[in-house]
Amino acid sequence: MSKTSVLLAALASLSVAACGAPSDTEESASMGHGDMHHGEVSEMAELPPLADDGVMPVIDVQEAWMRPHPGGRDVTAAYFTLALSAGSVDRLLSARIDGAERVELHGHSMNDEGMMQMRAIGPQDVSAGETMVFAPGGHHLMVFGLATVVEGDTATGTLVFERAGEVEVSFQVSPLPPSMSADN
Repeated sequence: MSKTSVLLAALASLSVAACGAPSDTEESASMGHGDMHHGEVSEMAELPPLADDGVMPVIDVQEAWMRPHPGGRDVTAAYFTLALSAGSVDRLLSARIDGAERVELHGHSMNDEGMMQMRAIGPQDVSAGETMVFAPGGHHLMVFGLATVVEGDTATGTLVFERAGEVEVSFQVSPLPPSMSADN
C-alpha cells in the first residue's frame, strides 16, 4: 500500500471514529454515536425557493459508498460526490437509505472548547460547475437503524432535491472510497 493510501485510510478511520464508529483507542471504542458531542439541530429558517432557470436539473452522482457497520452498532456513514449535468442550481434537501430508520445530512465543526462536533446540517445548494462532496472528515450521511451491512454489499437509497426531485443511488459498502484500491 502506498503512503497516500495509508494516509487516506488513516484519515477515513479518524472520520468514522468522529461519527461514533470504533477506532483503535479504548475511549473511542467505548463511545457510541449518541455519546459524541453533537450540536442540536437548530430550527432552520425557511429557505427561499431556488430560482427557476427553465432547465430541469440533472444530478450526476458518483463515488457513492457506505462504510461497513462497525462492531455491532446500527449506525454508519455514507458518502458521495455529485454535480449538475444540466441546470444551473439545485438543493439537496434530504436522503433516505432503504431499510434505515433515518438518515441525516451531517457535517463536522469545532466548538468553542476546541472539540470536534458533528451536527445535522440543513439543505445544501449545488450550482453548475461545482461539485458537492460528502466525504470522510466533512459532510456525510449518518445512517441510523440499518440492518448490518458488510464489505461487498450494496445499499440502495434516494437523494431528494428541491428541483430535480428524487434521485436513486446505490452505495457500495467498503471501508475505503471506490476510487481507492489496494495497489494505489
